[in-house]
Formats: sequence, C-alpha cells, structure tokens
Amino acid sequence: MTATGEYLVEVLADAGIEHVIGVPGGGTRMTYTAMHGRKGGPQPVLARHEHGAAVMADAYARATGRPAVIMGQGAFIVANGAFGLMEALTSSSPVILVGDFSDAGLTPRPVAQSVTGDWGSPDAVAMLRGMTKYTAVASTPTEAVVGLQLAIKHAVSGCPGPTALMIKSAALSAELTEDPGPPVYLAGNDPRLSLPLPSAGQVEKALQVLSEARNPVIVAGKGVHNAFAHAELRTLAERWGLPVATTYKGKSAIPETHPLAVGMVGIYGHPVANELVRQADVVLVVGSKLRSKDTSNWSVVHRQQRIIQIDIETLNTGWALPAEVTLIGDARTVLEQILAGSDRFAASSDLIEARKARVGEVVSADTFHRDPALYDDTTPVLPQRVARVLEEHLHPSTNISLDAGNNRVWMGLFCRAQRAHSLFAPGGLSGMGWAMPAALGVKLARPDEPSVAVTGDGGFMMSVHALATAADLPTVTVVFNDSGLGMVRQHQGDRIIASSFPDVDHAAIARGFGLAGFRVTHGKDLPEAIRAAQSLGTGAVIDVVIDDGPSPDVYRTQAVSATET
Repeated sequence: MTATGEYLVEVLADAGIEHVIGVPGGGTRMTYTAMHGRKGGPQPVLARHEHGAAVMADAYARATGRPAVIMGQGAFIVANGAFGLMEALTSSSPVILVGDFSDAGLTPRPVAQSVTGDWGSPDAVAMLRGMTKYTAVASTPTEAVVGLQLAIKHAVSGCPGPTALMIKSAALSAELTEDPGPPVYLAGNDPRLSLPLPSAGQVEKALQVLSEARNPVIVAGKGVHNAFAHAELRTLAERWGLPVATTYKGKSAIPETHPLAVGMVGIYGHPVANELVRQADVVLVVGSKLRSKDTSNWSVVHRQQRIIQIDIETLNTGWALPAEVTLIGDARTVLEQILAGSDRFAASSDLIEARKARVGEVVSADTFHRDPALYDDTTPVLPQRVARVLEEHLHPSTNISLDAGNNRVWMGLFCRAQRAHSLFAPGGLSGMGWAMPAALGVKLARPDEPSVAVTGDGGFMMSVHALATAADLPTVTVVFNDSGLGMVRQHQGDRIIASSFPDVDHAAIARGFGLAGFRVTHGKDLPEAIRAAQSLGTGAVIDVVIDDGPSPDVYRTQAVSATET
C-alpha cells in the first residue's frame, strides 16, 4: 500500500513536473513530506506567500511552456493564490493548484480553517471554478490520483490555463488500496503532441488573401510565446516582407531591433506601429484576442480590414472583429503550414524587397526613440530615461518581468526587447505585485540567464515577500519610485486621494533581506548601479527616485472612428 501523498508525487514525476511551488500547510504537508529526499521528480520550492507562488508558477509556465504546480493549505493557496490564477486564466498559462479542504474532524460540524462550503465555511471549489478551466474534487485516494492527472491534462489541452485539485483530508491521510486505473496523463502522451491543424483549404485561402494584399502586416500576441513560434514568425515576416507589430503581452515575439519590427500596438502603442497597422489592408493576427486595449478600441485593427486570425481556441477567433479566414491551431504549427505553401503564393522578390525598404524608411524616419527625455540625466530621474538605460545596460541575455501601472507603460514604450521571448508581462488582468515573483519564476525556469523585475513602488510593497526567495533565486528588482500610485494619482488631477506614500528607501529594505541595495537619485548614476547589481550574481534592488510629473498619457493613442480609418 502507498500513502496518497506519495502517489501524488509519483503522478507529478510521471508528468515531468520538476518543481512544486508553495507554502506547506494543512493536509498537503504529507505530500511535501513525500518529496523529501527524492533524487528525481518534483522538488519543493518555498515561496514566502501564496500570492508569490501562483505568480512564480505562471511565469515559469510562460518561460518553459510546461505546466507548473502550486501547493498549499486550501484556504490560503486559494485565497492568496487567486491573484496569480486569474492572471494565468486571462493570459492562458498552465498552472495547477493542489490544496486540501482542511476538513479533518466531524463535518459538517464547525472545523477550523475548513473550506468545504458547508454552513459557516467558505466554498473553495466555487471560488476556484470561477477562475480555472477545470477543478477536480477528491474524496478518496483514487479520486485524488485521477483528479491530479486530469488537472494536468486540462491545463495543457487546447488553450492553456489554470486548473485545480482540492482533496478531502481523509483522502490525503489514507493509503491507496485500489488500482487507480490507467493514467489519464503522462508526459509521453501530452495532448499537445497531436495538435489540431487547419485544413489545407483554409491555409490556401489565407495564402490567397496575403498574396492579394497591398499593405499586409502581422500583429503578434502572446500565442506566439505560448507556442514558442518565434523563429517561424520571424521567418514568415522575412519571407513575405511583412512588418511585425506586437500586442503588449506579445512584446518580444520578435526582437524589437529586427528591421521588420515596428513596435507595440494599442492604446499605449508606438505611433509608427499603430499607423502601419491602421493603414494595412490585410492583417495576419497570430495568437491575439484583439482586445480593446491592444487595438485602441478596434480602431488600429478595424472592421474595414481583411483579417486572417490564428488561434488555438476556436472561440477566440472573430471574437472582437470578424475574421475573413480563421486558422485553428497552435501558432507554430500553423505558421509552418503557411511557410510550406508560401512559394506558390508569395509576392515577387522585388515587391518583398520594396516592402522591407518601406518599413526601414518609416522606422528610420520615426523620432519616437530619439525623444530627448531618453537622454536627459536630470534629478529626479525621468521615467523614460530609466527605460532607455535598462535597454542599453542590461546584459543581452536578460529576461525582464513587468508590473502594472505607469512603470509598465514606460517600459513597453521605450525599452526594446533585444531578443525573442525575453519579456514577460501581466497583461491579462495587469495587477500590481506581479513582476517580482514573476522574475523568480523565470529565474527558476532559466537559471543560467539574468532575471530582472521592473516594478513601481506600489507593486514593490505588494510583493516585498519575494525578496526572501530572491536569496535562493537571485534576481534584480528595479523600482520606479515616485512615492505613490503614479497612474492613479495622475488621473486624479488636483484632487489627490489615497494615492501618495511617504518616501521609502527600497534599497535599504533589500539590505535587510541580505540582498544588495542601490539608491539612485540622479540619472548619471543609474548605468553603474545596473552594472554593479548584475555583476554581483546575487539578489539586488535598484531604487530609482523618478520624476512624478511625466505621464505616459501624452503618448496614448486616441481611437479614431471607422470612417476615418
């Protein structure tokens, strides 16, 4: 006979899960105990808050493409992990939550910390079903084993997303005495190994539309990252001479220094990118839902255009705007199909070179990235300058995780990704407090590459617990410190309400955690602080006191009517 916790660990090992991120507690302690001393299979990673565990798992899944597991006592892994789960749901990340009901005793009589939904008890399952693709409930050891396999399978099937398994205390403490049957999920039979493909006719139709285009353009979303379709995207753009714009979550789908990269579209997009996409007659949308923020309320990508939309989820296609051609499948696989048929449809080499030359001329003539603020070493430091210095002085192999608020807008606008799949952004719900634990998750996934979190001082305080984990997973955090909730405060005008903070030295806080801390008050000192923080190889915080006057709203794209497009 095998204890349930031990069998659950075997399920995770069979699924290729390498880490279990969380905070031990409740009945899950038995599963944590089963990981002790193992030479193979999942290893526990201690987060200092369940909020951090969920975000770490989200970022780990984005960086690797593999499912990530979080585990902890039911009430707290559900309540505190909800922030990360909701972002994972809206950004399509395969995160699996494992928790217990803490219902040991004579239920439905009152039991401390129970989340069964009985009288006087919160209903964890109801909460989870509102923010996951699938939630399993286990009352027996066999149900726990099969439920975990199903949770992993659902997380990676179709459009990825978070799932959950909640286990009764009696099931966790029992021995597995019956054969749970053949495994529902194994790494070797992952459903992604046999992805759906659009028909040859649909692919040919898409190629025909592209071949008829005068000004075609690609809009790349997070689906490119999910499918690891970066090489295929770049090859297709070069084969057809197509400019590539990205959504916010799609940023770094292509290196933003590539000659055909035109920047980010949307409400806070680059003017050149928005204009080139707006003028396009054909838009190839790869892995984007075309949300209002990404399209400036459907005026950048608009209904007068011919749209070809690639998405793994049927319901996402044509959701925001009608697509003339829909290609349902994994972005990498579909792009490979398009490339395979391109020789029969692609334009002449002269036209392709002319397209590339036009993009080069437009980008070269653009003064956006020559804004004087990007080179102004004043005090307090201009936020635009921080973004540009980070682009220039971070190691080229650095992965950057962003937060919410003005800081992410400045970074989206002025810090160009140097390589593909190097920028991670919370663009589903875009909540504060994501960047720091996300950088830890990326570091766990890519231990040999530098990982940097960029956050505001508001987001820093919401996730300061991440600094404790940064001692084991060395990351650098850069704080845009304007002593307040910058975006909120700027939108309040002259009536500032509950959006200003006392001055805080975040570098000193870092030193209290045993990390390095650098306080920067003048722009000329920032490059050296970045160099020093990255050269240490340990966790560090760079606290940059920024000018709270500039607002990214001056760059905000105003929606235009359909008749103007």
